[in-house]
Amino acid sequence: MGGIDLKGIEQLNETEKFELNKLLEAHKDKIKRKTKSDYALKLTLKKYTKGREDAKDARARYSIQGMIKGETHSFEASAEDWDFNRTVHKVFQKLMNEIEHAYHSSEQSGAGIRH
Repeated sequence: MGGIDLKGIEQLNETEKFELNKLLEAHKDKIKRKTKSDYALKLTLKKYTKGREDAKDARARYSIQGMIKGETHSFEASAEDWDFNRTVHKVFQKLMNEIEHAYHSSEQSGAGIRH
């Protein structure tokens, strides 16, 4: 297991690709620490442009779906926004929240019961 699968990266410009790689590097160790095992990360990126791409006033809306498959659990999250960095952060934050919730509840089951 392991690895990062990126779909739709060809839609991004060089600045967005650089920012994505920077954010992936920042989050991959956090994910490994939280999941306590190897994992596979899959990100599907979509970029919707309003108007012509070469125009100064062209805006883009980003949609990112993320999936983490660990040895025992799978997690999914998605986010949409007009700002690329904010969208990536939202997806990773949602994934981290799901990981924390799943592992917290599994660690707590039966631990507090004393007879």
